[in-house]
Amino acid sequence: MKYVALESDESCLQAVFVRLWGEKLVRVQFFRGVAFLLFAVMSAVAYGIAPVVYRPALACTSQYRAMGVFSLFSIALGLLLPWSSVDLFGVAAAVLAALLGGVVGSWLYITAVKIGGASVGNISSSLYIVLLPLLAWRLHMAPAAALVLLGLAVASWDDQGSRRGALYGVSAAFVWAISINFYAAAVNALGPGGAMFIRGVVVFLTSLYLGRGGPVCKVLRLVAGGFIDTFVGFGSYTLAVSLGDYVLATLVMSTYPLVTAVAERPFRWRKALGALLAAAGLASATR
Repeated sequence: MKYVALESDESCLQAVFVRLWGEKLVRVQFFRGVAFLLFAVMSAVAYGIAPVVYRPALACTSQYRAMGVFSLFSIALGLLLPWSSVDLFGVAAAVLAALLGGVVGSWLYITAVKIGGASVGNISSSLYIVLLPLLAWRLHMAPAAALVLLGLAVASWDDQGSRRGALYGVSAAFVWAISINFYAAAVNALGPGGAMFIRGVVVFLTSLYLGRGGPVCKVLRLVAGGFIDTFVGFGSYTLAVSLGDYVLATLVMSTYPLVTAVAERPFRWRKALGALLAAAGLASATR
């Protein structure tokens, strides 16, 4: 009887331990989810405000010089954030993400903002969230892509500069749709710090070479916009990707055109309506 009682007590202790451990895991997952959502929202707000801050500097600054300034914040934050490991696969993924998204995609996006304005640049380039499933042959999401394109048309109609800017933005979206998978793999393999640091170094060296001799002006605006865009925006997005599903993090982050449409002056209802239509399309694409 005593032996049976001991076994019963041991089973009760195990049950209590499992329950307490399970409750702890639930709390950890809850706070992890809150942090994930917080970082994703922070990235959306930062990406929405940044173009409004740095666009005046683009009138007399080379796109490559601007990219070089922005990448310095990526390098700095990469040294502050944690690294998980260093392996060849992670480094290769980070380099590919840097060349595609950080160099080609960023140049196209900055050009879109420079020519078409912050709202048009953001709206058109955010199409990449719809291109991700489309490139995977999920054709049932085609109506969502059409809604995003409708929002783009509303925002840029009767404005030749905006239409040219939108073309660069859509091109950036195609490049980002490919590079984002490489970057998610780099964050997974290297950790947020390693992915940001390697990406920043590659972008900085490439933009330094391609932009040598290029003009630069309004440095304070460029630095302030770069800090908001890269240190706050891209850093928050990287942390969100490290904490949860990168597709969901990208969806939340992609609402930044709404922030830009409200923040940009003078306020135009046409651009705000286009941003709302684009955001609706993005939301329906990820249901």
